Amino acid sequence: MKKKLFLVFIGLILTLNACAAKSQSPELVAPMPADRASSVNYGKGVEAPAAASFAPQESASNQAASVERMVIRTASMRVSVADPAQSMQAVQALANTLGGYVVSSEVGNTSDSAGVIYTTSSITIRVPAEKLDEAMAKIRSMAADAKTGVISESVSGQDVTSEYVDSESRLNNLKAAEKQLQELLDKATDLQYTVEIFRELTEIRGQIEVLQGQMKYLKESSQLSAISVWFIAEASLKPIEIGGWKPEGAAREALQALINAAQGLGTFLIWFAIAWLPFLIPLGLIAYFIIKAINKARAKRLAEKQKAYYYPQPVQAYPSNQPSTPQEPEQK
Repeated sequence: MKKKLFLVFIGLILTLNACAAKSQSPELVAPMPADRASSVNYGKGVEAPAAASFAPQESASNQAASVERMVIRTASMRVSVADPAQSMQAVQALANTLGGYVVSSEVGNTSDSAGVIYTTSSITIRVPAEKLDEAMAKIRSMAADAKTGVISESVSGQDVTSEYVDSESRLNNLKAAEKQLQELLDKATDLQYTVEIFRELTEIRGQIEVLQGQMKYLKESSQLSAISVWFIAEASLKPIEIGGWKPEGAAREALQALINAAQGLGTFLIWFAIAWLPFLIPLGLIAYFIIKAINKARAKRLAEKQKAYYYPQPVQAYPSNQPSTPQEPEQK
C-alpha cells in the first residue's frame, strides 16, 4: 500500500512535463492531497513534504508574442570567379572579420568535354544574423563579372519562436519536478524508496539536459546565419567559338527546335485523344462490321461459282424433239 501511494505521488509530479507537451494552453497541476501525502511513510523521523503547487504557465502563443522573434536564416550562392581557391580563402577571412566562423570548406577539380581541368571550391560559414546582408554583398563583389557572375542566390528563413518558448515552458516544469524529487531524496531514509526516487530524478535530469541542448541550438542558429557558397571558374562557363561560329549556340538552337517539335507532337496527341478519339472509335467499329459483312457476302458468291463449275447439271437421256415415250399406232 505504501508503495502504491508513493508511486501516485511521483506520477503527479511527472504530469508537469506531460501537461506542457500535450497542450499549448495553460494548465494547473493539481497538488497532492494532504491526507494522501501524510499517509506516505518516508522513513523514521522524516516529515512529508508540503503539497506541490505551481502557478499556471502562460500559453506558448502568448509567450511567443511577448518575446523577440527567433528566425533561422540560411543563404546559398553560386558564383563564378577567376580563382575559386583564392575566393574561398577570402570568404574564410570575411567570416573571421564579421565575428563568425567556418563550418566546412572544400577544393576540387572538374573537367569539361574537351578534357580541360578547372578548379572548383565550396565553403559554408556562419556570421551574425544582422551581418548576413553585408556578407552576401561582399561575396557578390568577388564575382568575375558584376552582371552575370552571380549564377544563383537564395535566402530562406524559419521561425522557431514558438518551438523555443514551448521548450522553455517544458524545461521550467521539469526543473520544478526535479526540485520536489530532490526534497524527497534528501528526507527519505528507506532504502527502497531512496532508490526509486533516485531513478526518477535521473530520468528527469536527462530530459532537462536534452531540452537545454535543443534550446541552445535554436538560440545559436537564430543568432548566427549560415551561408553556403559554391565558386566556379569563370573560364569553364565561356562559350566555345571557332572562326566566329559558336557550336554552343547552334546546339542550343537545335535543342530548342527539338523541344518545340516534341511540344507540338504532344499537343496534337492530347487533342486527338480528347477531341477526336471518342468519335472515331464508334465510326471505326461500324466500318469494321460493314466491311466484314461485305467480305462475307463476296466469299459466299465465290463459293457458289466454284460449286457450279466443278459440279455441272446432268445431260438429258432423249432428244428434246422426240417424245420420251413411244406413241401407239393409229387404228385404221
